[in-house]
Amino acid sequence: MKFRLSILALALGLGIFQACKHSEEGQKSKYTYETVDGDPLGAKIYTFPNGLKLYMSENHDEPRVVAQIAVRTGSKQDPADATGLAHYLEHMLFKGTSDMGTKDWETESAYLKQISDLYETHRNTTDPAQRKSIYGAIDSISGLAAEIAIANEYDKMVSSLGAQGTNAYTWYEQTVYINDIPSNELEKWANLESERFSELVLRLFHTELEAVYEEFNRTQDSDNRRAYYLMMEELFKNHPYGTQTTIGTSEHLKNPSMEKIHAYFKERYVPNNMAIVLSGDINPDECVALIEKTFGDYERAEVPEFKFTPEAPIAAAVVKDVTGVQPEFVTIGYRLNGIASDDALKLKVLDGILSNGQAGLIDLNLVQKQTVLQAYSSPTSFTDYSMLTLTGNPREGQDLEEVGNLLRAQIELVKQGEFEDWMIEAVVNNLKLNELRQTESNWARASKMVNAFIYGQPWETVVGEYDKMGAYSKQEIMDFAKANFNDNYVQINKRQGKNNAVKVEKPTITAVNIDRESQSKFFLQWDSLETGRIEPIFVDYKAAIKTEKLPNGLELNTINNDLNELFSLYYIFDMGSDNDLKSALAIEYLPYLGTSSMSAEDLQKEMFRLGITFDVSASRDQSYVVLSGLNSSLEEGLKLFENILSDVQSDQTAYSDMVDGVMKRRQDAMKNKGQILQSAMMQYAQYGKDSPKKNLLSDSDLAAINPDELVAKIKELTSFEHRIFYYGPEKTAKLEKLLADYHKVPAEFKAYPEAKTFEELEIANNKVYFVDYDMVQSEMMMVSKGPTFELSMAPSINLFNEYFGSGLSSMVFQEIRESKALAYSAYAYYGMPRKADESHYTVAYIGAQVDKLPEATSAMLELMNNMPRADIQFESARDAAMKKIETNRTSREDIYWSYEAAKRRGLDYDLNRMVYDSLKTINFDKLQGFFDQQIKGQNYTFCVIGNENMVDKSTLEKLGTLEVLSLEEVFGYPANKAPDNLVKN
Repeated sequence: MKFRLSILALALGLGIFQACKHSEEGQKSKYTYETVDGDPLGAKIYTFPNGLKLYMSENHDEPRVVAQIAVRTGSKQDPADATGLAHYLEHMLFKGTSDMGTKDWETESAYLKQISDLYETHRNTTDPAQRKSIYGAIDSISGLAAEIAIANEYDKMVSSLGAQGTNAYTWYEQTVYINDIPSNELEKWANLESERFSELVLRLFHTELEAVYEEFNRTQDSDNRRAYYLMMEELFKNHPYGTQTTIGTSEHLKNPSMEKIHAYFKERYVPNNMAIVLSGDINPDECVALIEKTFGDYERAEVPEFKFTPEAPIAAAVVKDVTGVQPEFVTIGYRLNGIASDDALKLKVLDGILSNGQAGLIDLNLVQKQTVLQAYSSPTSFTDYSMLTLTGNPREGQDLEEVGNLLRAQIELVKQGEFEDWMIEAVVNNLKLNELRQTESNWARASKMVNAFIYGQPWETVVGEYDKMGAYSKQEIMDFAKANFNDNYVQINKRQGKNNAVKVEKPTITAVNIDRESQSKFFLQWDSLETGRIEPIFVDYKAAIKTEKLPNGLELNTINNDLNELFSLYYIFDMGSDNDLKSALAIEYLPYLGTSSMSAEDLQKEMFRLGITFDVSASRDQSYVVLSGLNSSLEEGLKLFENILSDVQSDQTAYSDMVDGVMKRRQDAMKNKGQILQSAMMQYAQYGKDSPKKNLLSDSDLAAINPDELVAKIKELTSFEHRIFYYGPEKTAKLEKLLADYHKVPAEFKAYPEAKTFEELEIANNKVYFVDYDMVQSEMMMVSKGPTFELSMAPSINLFNEYFGSGLSSMVFQEIRESKALAYSAYAYYGMPRKADESHYTVAYIGAQVDKLPEATSAMLELMNNMPRADIQFESARDAAMKKIETNRTSREDIYWSYEAAKRRGLDYDLNRMVYDSLKTINFDKLQGFFDQQIKGQNYTFCVIGNENMVDKSTLEKLGTLEVLSLEEVFGYPANKAPDNLVKN
């Protein structure tokens, strides 16, 4: 049903759309909702006459709403001869309609019809020369059509609302469109989305197809993704879960059909197959009225029933190998009945018994005892089937078959009842506790409601899950395990070896011009709707954080939790690995140790039973010891917590195993392209040969350490000055008494060891660092050093990042991806340093095919030296930046961490206050001045990762002085020799 501009004009003229403000206490509803007693989300579900469902959950912590539009269709419904269609359609729903995103629909539509016809001819032509000629015609006509299009108009419009997280995703059974918007912009959002989903226009089709090609090729560089695909193929021989992937096959991507996409949209994007999900600062009655006016005239249509051939039982174990350059792992999959069955709920309980991150059988027997490097289980439920997967990473020299055997052995223990009698109750309570935490997040609330709609779950069933799970007996779970988990599994061994990736060879695509200034008639009418502004609220740290000195001299900071019964208690030390590498190592060692009266395993079990967790961590300059969980267990937890710190016992075997694990993780980091580029190479660019990344104990140092020395460091930890932060419902007086009773400290605190300093390099000339990595694509980070922290630049930085480098409507995205189709991913930003004595950095990223990297780099450099001016887009970006500050709230526990961040920059107030005041008056000329002074003409260090046999070194040399770096040089420790079967592409 095409949305009519006249309807929108009438709405604007009469002012019939009202913002969905929150409901008043005791106000009687105008509508009859589906609700469930005891629902922690307080969800209200309304079904319109045309079948459209509206899910709503009120949360008035901040004036924002997570708004998601879910369509109950995905790759499961893709035609077998056009896989990837649902995903590609998702991309095209950002391109506008016949009223939005075009300057002349009549002319443009004629071009689009020609393009569509040519794609059908191309699809049915086999001669390579003819196909190339046809694509040349497609490319030529697409250029003409692009001259009439207004690219990214939807993105600009939604961005102007102050939207965050604008995106979409497609999976087997769902396609979901996501925004996080100010609550006073709901009416404009609803009008925009009503127009967007009323009609499919395949505008800028072939440049977007290029982006999907890139996305496909990126998946080929992921060993995890390829292992997952193989597992699904083996588990599901008949069902589309296994017979086709969401991204589609390379052949289908090269032969798209615009006609099939239109048919799919008409068939499945209908109101009785869609839901609108709103979580946040809303009034349900007003939202129903709004959605009724904007989506109520969408017409119901019959949705084809999905049919499939049931899978035959897996009679014997299936074991397959996948090779690639990333770290080895094992993943084992079992197939069960779908989400509406008892299998799905029992699976959640079984998963909690196996792996809950604390006291599960896998946690204790494999992770805690360091039998493997890492291991966990994970349940997944779809409409037609469910899965349990077990995943494990081997220790150095450990055979993958052994890892698989160890994982399956944990299920055998469940069959034998080798788990605590109280474990089911604790597992269910832990799931409830996690949901309690998640209710603070609109994103988590929305996600739960989306899943209920997609999988057709009655809300009463969703809310009642925990009661049903809690009612299962130990014997029932044992019987469930015996019946379903035998030799009916698929095991995928991800081994080191050649990456046999199949990439999409892409046709030549001519860059299209981007029209940044034109606006459609729809945009002009839509934009004329005045919505008003929300007054920002800035954090007053002194008022929000209660700070006092305890009798022992420690600083106690508290924030009251009036939302639920959860607490977090932190001991914060201003020292980390820069101060003492052994202290940081001791903190890493602590979780593997017990006390004189309790083993490490017993400690984990007891804490899980109490509903608390104990965590430790160390960064470069800080260390944290954290206790969190149910406030009713605060005293018992604190007593246990303090006993661990004071009575921890050394364990030589645990230490030796931990050191082996540390060394294995170091080697695994060298096989991870993200770790190589974005961590090791980035720090090498900033600091050179002496980077924080390379500040570590050598393998020989680790081996020589006496673990008793580390235990001594743990026991003396609270002898150093530290501060305490508590977030929870406990009264301050009671908390102070508990700390006085259990947290013992010396009369005088020790001084922190002096921290090692790392000098940031000046970048006098362009230089290029290259690291060889076997991959299909290539990736590059451009890094340029600016001045040390400059407070006055904060407003310009905020606006520059909004306008220029981040988001779907940014200059970088438009030029690199939308106009030139040179990369799937590209962004740029000007960074704010964490600390007052650190520097600002300009960073730009490109992820592209190897043959397109030179052109993409040239395009990025052009942008980094000549910021395009688009006044309308600038004003939109400025409004968006201000609206985000107006409607985002720093609340609850985040207040304290915001204060900590401010202190590191030498501030004692909310930086947003200064930024917001400056944004009111900042103009493009001022932003241009910031750009000219801080970004234009700067020298860069180019960090490039790619396959040395594919990357053209002469092209890199044109950028600056080229230096090929080894992994040892960027990581600071030697790499193990590659196995003989690791053959380069």
